Amino acid sequence: MINLLLSIICSALIGNLLFLYQKDKHLEILQVFLGNYFLASIFSFAANNTPISSIRLYDVIFGVITGFLFLTNFVVYQKNIKVNGLSLSIGVMRISLIIPTLMAIFFFCEKIIFLNYLGIGIILFSFAFQTEIRSLHNFIWIAVLFVLTGFTDGLLKIYNVHGLQQDGAFVFFLFFSAFVFNLIWIAVQRRRFVIKYFFFGMILGIPNQLTTRFFLNSLETVKAAIAYPLFASSVVLITVLCDLLIWKKKYNLKQRFAFALLILGIVFLNIQ
Repeated sequence: MINLLLSIICSALIGNLLFLYQKDKHLEILQVFLGNYFLASIFSFAANNTPISSIRLYDVIFGVITGFLFLTNFVVYQKNIKVNGLSLSIGVMRISLIIPTLMAIFFFCEKIIFLNYLGIGIILFSFAFQTEIRSLHNFIWIAVLFVLTGFTDGLLKIYNVHGLQQDGAFVFFLFFSAFVFNLIWIAVQRRRFVIKYFFFGMILGIPNQLTTRFFLNSLETVKAAIAYPLFASSVVLITVLCDLLIWKKKYNLKQRFAFALLILGIVFLNIQ
């Protein structure tokens, strides 16, 4: 459980850094992610203790596919913000946790008790309750975001089960391939490169790498059917606390009710 907690903390840190960065109206977010993937790749390479001779083609291919989907998911998310709005896009990404959760239950035969199912249902309801469906303008884009986010998250569980226990190599190829695809995307767009945003991204690199690494490690001891909803809901609650204590943000009654539901859902998830 400690690995899951560390993953949650690192993810919440990333969210706060991105919130701080977005105060810059001219922010080039793809260049931020380029720096992020660059440093995450270096950090992953340095932390990898797998001998080169032990790296299998499976780890390389699976890492490259996952890295490509990481970046693709981000591009689809950005498109959805423009088409369907921020609230709906974030809500759908959170609700997509149902995909890896169901994968864990039906494909990997994980057993959880009734109260855990109830907790998952409460968390999903909380996310849906906060989502502004009225802002839906293009169903296809929102459906692609839902499926792509859920499937991309589920790849970590698939690797955890079918991988060759070379997590270090897998994480390196994930971030390095995301860096390469990100670089290609920026080159295609022909946007002016701003070194400041690249360095902003490098600050994100280490917590981003640790989020993935800790979450992968957590799947060794925590059932994925519990880990995914617990991760998503806990990150939201920590972010809310940061909003209140650091950013002095105010929440309305509807949002407070949704957060109370999240806490209740987390309690049920932790009952074994």
